Amino acid sequence: MQSDQQFGEYRGIKFEHEYNGGADSRSGVIQFPDDPYRHVVAGGGAAHWEEEAKRLIDRYFREIDVEPDDDSEA
Repeated sequence: MQSDQQFGEYRGIKFEHEYNGGADSRSGVIQFPDDPYRHVVAGGGAAHWEEEAKRLIDRYFREIDVEPDDDSEA
């Protein structure tokens, strides 16, 4: 059986994913610095999984950009 495992990186965050034919889905892990995240997408193929992963990575960076600094005067 041939492996369909693929690797990539976006904005410095690495990810890997592979196809699960029995469930017709693609699952993988996004290696966030704080906590790796398992992400599953039904159908759509590798490009669709990577698009979803990039959206999650962009959201991660937006969230850390809006957190107050430790030395803020809140």
